[in-house]
Amino acid sequence: MTQTVDIGKMIQDVLKSIDRTPAWLAKKLNNCRTNGSKIIHEKKYNDIIFLIEVSVLTNHNFLQDLADITVAEMNSNSVQKE
Repeated sequence: MTQTVDIGKMIQDVLKSIDRTPAWLAKKLNNCRTNGSKIIHEKKYNDIIFLIEVSVLTNHNFLQDLADITVAEMNSNSVQKE
């Protein structure tokens, strides 16, 4: 079974945990304030380079989060095949 990962939700949760807003993130990424929510919710912003930039800004490794989800999924699939 394939898991759907909502990267925008992951970013939003981390921003909340560090008491930052999407507008703060947009400003740090040199985007205008109105792009803050777009950055969180639009798929076009959720590429690897973007995740690296957000990881650096928030001091949170989103790529590791995705790797952990991938490993869990692979382990789940190998158990189901046996």
